[in-house]
Amino acid sequence: MPGSNSSSESKTGHRWSIIGHAPVIRLLDRALTTGHLAHAYLLIGPPHVGKSTLSINMAQAVNCQENAPPCGMCPQCRRIAQGQHADVQFLGVEEVSGHKSISIDSVRDLQRQAFLKPFEGRSRVIIIDGAEFLSDQAANAILKLLEEPPPQVLMILLATDTNLVLPTIQSRCHLLHLRPLPETQVMEALTTYWEVP
Repeated sequence: MPGSNSSSESKTGHRWSIIGHAPVIRLLDRALTTGHLAHAYLLIGPPHVGKSTLSINMAQAVNCQENAPPCGMCPQCRRIAQGQHADVQFLGVEEVSGHKSISIDSVRDLQRQAFLKPFEGRSRVIIIDGAEFLSDQAANAILKLLEEPPPQVLMILLATDTNLVLPTIQSRCHLLHLRPLPETQVMEALTTYWEVP
Protein backbone atom coordinates (compact mmCIF):
# COMPACT_ATOMS: atom_id res chain seq x y z
CA MET A 1 0.00 0.00 0.00
CA PRO A 2 1.36 3.44 -0.81
CA GLY A 3 2.89 5.46 1.98
CA SER A 4 1.92 8.80 0.48
CA ASN A 5 -1.15 10.07 2.23
CA SER A 6 -1.93 12.80 -0.28
CA SER A 7 -2.26 10.40 -3.24
CA SER A 8 -4.28 7.93 -1.20
CA GLU A 9 -6.52 10.70 0.10
CA SER A 10 -7.48 11.78 -3.40
CA LYS A 11 -8.08 8.27 -4.64
CA THR A 12 -9.67 6.58 -1.62
CA GLY A 13 -11.64 9.51 -0.29
CA HIS A 14 -10.85 8.71 3.35
CA ARG A 15 -8.43 10.17 5.84
CA TRP A 16 -6.36 7.08 6.64
CA SER A 17 -3.94 5.87 3.94
CA ILE A 18 -4.27 2.25 4.98
CA ILE A 19 -6.70 0.00 3.14
CA GLY A 20 -8.90 -2.27 5.26
CA HIS A 21 -8.32 -2.90 8.99
CA ALA A 22 -11.61 -1.12 9.76
CA PRO A 23 -11.82 -2.23 13.45
CA VAL A 24 -8.34 -0.82 14.15
CA ILE A 25 -9.16 2.47 12.39
CA ARG A 26 -12.45 2.78 14.31
CA LEU A 27 -10.59 2.22 17.59
CA LEU A 28 -7.98 4.88 16.75
CA ASP A 29 -10.63 7.34 15.53
CA ARG A 30 -12.54 6.91 18.80
CA ALA A 31 -9.34 7.37 20.86
CA LEU A 32 -8.47 10.54 18.94
CA THR A 33 -12.00 11.95 19.28
CA THR A 34 -12.21 11.29 23.02
CA GLY A 35 -8.60 12.24 23.74
CA HIS A 36 -7.81 8.77 25.09
CA LEU A 37 -4.97 7.77 22.78
CA ALA A 38 -2.54 5.43 24.56
CA HIS A 39 1.06 6.58 25.05
CA ALA A 40 2.37 3.43 23.30
CA TYR A 41 1.08 1.03 20.66
CA LEU A 42 2.43 -2.30 19.47
CA LEU A 43 1.36 -3.05 15.89
CA ILE A 44 1.54 -6.77 15.18
CA GLY A 45 1.22 -8.33 11.74
CA PRO A 46 3.03 -10.04 8.88
CA PRO A 47 5.34 -8.06 6.55
CA HIS A 48 3.62 -5.66 4.12
CA VAL A 49 0.28 -5.76 5.95
CA GLY A 50 0.28 -1.98 6.54
CA LYS A 51 2.07 -1.49 9.88
CA SER A 52 4.42 1.23 8.56
CA THR A 53 1.62 3.04 6.73
CA LEU A 54 -0.54 3.00 9.85
CA SER A 55 2.30 4.23 12.06
CA ILE A 56 2.87 7.19 9.71
CA ASN A 57 -0.88 7.91 9.75
CA MET A 58 -0.85 7.83 13.56
CA ALA A 59 2.07 10.28 13.62
CA GLN A 60 0.10 12.52 11.28
CA ALA A 61 -3.06 12.22 13.40
CA VAL A 62 -1.42 13.53 16.59
CA ASN A 63 0.19 16.44 14.75
CA CYS A 64 -2.53 17.26 12.19
CA GLN A 65 -3.75 20.86 12.06
CA GLU A 66 -7.27 20.05 10.84
CA ASN A 67 -10.40 19.02 12.78
CA ALA A 68 -10.58 15.46 11.41
CA PRO A 69 -7.06 14.03 11.67
CA PRO A 70 -5.15 12.77 9.81
CA CYS A 71 -6.12 15.07 6.92
CA GLY A 72 -3.05 14.22 4.82
CA MET A 73 -3.00 17.71 3.35
CA CYS A 74 -1.86 20.16 6.06
CA PRO A 75 1.86 21.06 6.32
CA GLN A 76 2.33 18.76 9.33
CA CYS A 77 0.78 15.73 7.58
CA ARG A 78 2.74 16.37 4.40
CA ARG A 79 6.10 16.73 6.16
CA ILE A 80 5.50 13.50 8.07
CA ALA A 81 4.53 11.65 4.87
CA GLN A 82 7.74 12.93 3.23
CA GLY A 83 9.89 11.85 6.20
CA GLN A 84 10.94 15.45 6.89
CA HIS A 85 9.26 16.13 10.24
CA ALA A 86 11.63 16.98 13.09
CA ASP A 87 9.39 15.40 15.75
CA VAL A 88 8.96 11.98 14.11
CA GLN A 89 11.84 9.57 14.69
CA PHE A 90 12.21 6.18 13.01
CA LEU A 91 14.37 3.44 14.42
CA GLY A 92 14.97 0.34 12.33
CA VAL A 93 16.90 -2.89 12.34
CA GLU A 94 20.65 -2.82 11.70
CA GLU A 95 22.50 -5.78 10.23
CA VAL A 96 26.08 -6.40 11.35
CA SER A 97 27.91 -9.54 10.20
CA GLY A 98 24.65 -11.19 9.24
CA HIS A 99 23.11 -10.50 12.67
CA LYS A 100 20.01 -8.29 12.84
CA SER A 101 19.35 -6.15 15.89
CA ILE A 102 18.40 -2.73 17.20
CA SER A 103 21.38 -1.52 19.20
CA ILE A 104 21.46 0.07 22.62
CA ASP A 105 23.30 3.09 21.15
CA SER A 106 20.39 3.81 18.78
CA VAL A 107 17.90 3.53 21.63
CA ARG A 108 19.96 5.80 23.93
CA ASP A 109 19.94 8.47 21.23
CA LEU A 110 16.18 8.00 20.93
CA GLN A 111 15.79 8.35 24.71
CA ARG A 112 17.56 11.71 24.66
CA GLN A 113 15.31 12.93 21.83
CA ALA A 114 12.16 11.71 23.59
CA PHE A 115 12.65 14.13 26.49
CA LEU A 116 12.97 17.17 24.24
CA LYS A 117 9.88 19.30 23.69
CA PRO A 118 8.26 18.92 20.24
CA PHE A 119 10.06 21.21 17.81
CA GLU A 120 7.52 21.78 15.04
CA GLY A 121 4.41 19.79 15.95
CA ARG A 122 2.24 19.04 18.99
CA SER A 123 3.69 15.59 19.69
CA ARG A 124 6.93 13.68 19.35
CA VAL A 125 6.42 10.29 17.73
CA ILE A 126 8.90 7.43 18.03
CA ILE A 127 8.43 4.57 15.56
CA ILE A 128 10.46 1.40 16.19
CA ASP A 129 10.25 -0.92 13.19
CA GLY A 130 11.29 -4.47 14.09
CA ALA A 131 10.69 -4.43 17.84
CA GLU A 132 11.41 -8.16 17.95
CA PHE A 133 15.06 -7.36 17.09
CA LEU A 134 15.70 -5.16 20.12
CA SER A 135 18.84 -6.35 21.89
CA ASP A 136 18.39 -7.16 25.59
CA GLN A 137 19.98 -3.86 26.62
CA ALA A 138 17.94 -1.92 24.06
CA ALA A 139 14.71 -3.64 25.16
CA ASN A 140 15.40 -2.68 28.80
CA ALA A 141 16.05 0.93 27.78
CA ILE A 142 12.79 1.02 25.80
CA LEU A 143 11.02 -0.49 28.79
CA LYS A 144 12.14 2.43 30.97
CA LEU A 145 10.78 4.83 28.37
CA LEU A 146 7.45 2.95 28.30
CA GLU A 147 7.20 2.87 32.10
CA GLU A 148 7.83 6.60 32.49
CA PRO A 149 6.73 8.12 29.18
CA PRO A 150 7.64 11.76 28.64
CA PRO A 151 4.66 14.07 28.05
CA GLN A 152 3.66 14.67 24.44
CA VAL A 153 5.34 11.47 23.21
CA LEU A 154 3.64 8.69 21.26
CA MET A 155 5.60 5.46 20.88
CA ILE A 156 4.71 3.00 18.11
CA LEU A 157 6.45 -0.38 17.97
CA LEU A 158 6.09 -2.63 14.92
CA ALA A 159 6.64 -6.40 15.02
CA THR A 160 5.67 -9.48 13.03
CA ASP A 161 4.89 -11.78 15.96
CA THR A 162 3.71 -11.10 19.51
CA ASN A 163 5.72 -14.05 20.83
CA LEU A 164 8.98 -12.42 19.69
CA VAL A 165 8.42 -9.27 21.76
CA LEU A 166 9.24 -9.26 25.49
CA PRO A 167 6.07 -9.70 27.60
CA THR A 168 7.12 -6.71 29.74
CA ILE A 169 7.12 -4.49 26.63
CA GLN A 170 3.82 -5.94 25.43
CA SER A 171 2.16 -5.24 28.77
CA ARG A 172 2.98 -1.54 28.52
CA CYS A 173 1.64 -1.09 24.99
CA HIS A 174 -1.82 -1.16 23.51
CA LEU A 175 -1.75 -4.11 21.08
CA LEU A 176 -3.21 -3.67 17.58
CA HIS A 177 -3.29 -6.77 15.37
CA LEU A 178 -3.20 -6.20 11.60
CA ARG A 179 -4.21 -9.33 9.72
CA PRO A 180 -3.86 -9.99 5.97
CA LEU A 181 -6.79 -8.64 3.99
CA PRO A 182 -9.20 -11.01 2.24
CA GLU A 183 -8.34 -11.42 -1.45
CA THR A 184 -11.67 -9.87 -2.47
CA GLN A 185 -10.87 -6.69 -0.52
CA VAL A 186 -7.41 -6.44 -2.11
CA MET A 187 -8.93 -6.88 -5.58
CA GLU A 188 -11.61 -4.29 -4.86
CA ALA A 189 -9.03 -1.78 -3.59
CA LEU A 190 -6.80 -2.28 -6.65
CA THR A 191 -9.64 -1.84 -9.12
CA THR A 192 -11.47 0.96 -7.29
CA TYR A 193 -8.64 3.15 -6.00
CA TRP A 194 -5.78 2.43 -8.40
CA GLU A 195 -7.77 1.40 -11.50
CA VAL A 196 -5.77 -1.79 -11.95
CA PRO A 197 -7.52 -4.19 -14.37
